Amino acid sequence: MKRMIGLLRFIERLEIRVCNLLLFGMTLIVLLQVFSRYLFNYSFVWAEELVRYLMIWMVMIGAAIVQAKNDHIRIDFLPTLVGPRLRRIMETLFRFCVLAFVLILVIKGIKVAYFNRLFESSGLRISKLWPMIALPLGGVLIGIYTTKALIQDVYRLFSWPLEKLREEDRRSAMDPLQDHASSNRETDSATGGR
Repeated sequence: MKRMIGLLRFIERLEIRVCNLLLFGMTLIVLLQVFSRYLFNYSFVWAEELVRYLMIWMVMIGAAIVQAKNDHIRIDFLPTLVGPRLRRIMETLFRFCVLAFVLILVIKGIKVAYFNRLFESSGLRISKLWPMIALPLGGVLIGIYTTKALIQDVYRLFSWPLEKLREEDRRSAMDPLQDHASSNRETDSATGGR
């Protein structure tokens, strides 16, 4: 299990680097397009299309990164009202719902990518398979991270004592507050306490 978690952490770091490169590439292409349009009155045909395709890839990989950190936006009012064991049961049900959505995303994404392989993009003159393959790939990555979290939740639900679950809940509730407090301290030290 430790090897699998190590592999997932490596993949997550790789995904972060890929997203950084995609964002950097998109920024360069947009700047090049703006300068060429306003300075030379010339526009590249492929630039907008390439930025759009890079953004599709970045969003799908980024969604997987956010899923790995369990930071997707959600309403957690009800889970905070119940006890630790019932909270784990609810989290398990939520994760099964995510897996059902991901399964649909992967199946439909494969169909869309397979259909679009027949078409060529107008600016880049590449198969539309390449941008569309990001949908099932992102779905698979999200599914992998959701499955990992699901296994962890089920293991904790059935093997951890109640007090350990409560302690984990307290710690996870305090993490965002501690992150916010530490960023405020860094800002205060950078500005000289003003």
